[in-house]
Amino acid sequence: MIRMTTENEICKVLECLAPWIEKTDGEESVGSWETTLATKMMVKLLELWLTQESRERIEKMLEYYHPLDRSGMAYALVVYVMTGTKMTFKSAVANQHYKIICKMLKEDMPQLMFAGHMKYMIRRYGKVKK
Repeated sequence: MIRMTTENEICKVLECLAPWIEKTDGEESVGSWETTLATKMMVKLLELWLTQESRERIEKMLEYYHPLDRSGMAYALVVYVMTGTKMTFKSAVANQHYKIICKMLKEDMPQLMFAGHMKYMIRRYGKVKK
């Protein structure tokens, strides 16, 4: 015999397994959390190469982007940081934001602690070949 679970039982299981509100910054539905997780991770990775001022500027820039556009921008920026390859967007505004953020990355990177590590890695392994 198959036992049907009630919505209350599912809620209790979710409460025990995952405190969603703490883990997902208030996102309560799994779908909205899943669609923003990758973007948040890429933006956090980018923040390693930025000063606090630049982080706040970028947060304001990307705040009104659609989640898919935000993830596309974050991906393009991570690719730029890792490989030096620049991308272009269909939207003129997105292209302008991309150029501004790339400029911030160029200015901020040498000031940060691990810039020496990046230089060492390039000396040791070389630049990415296209």
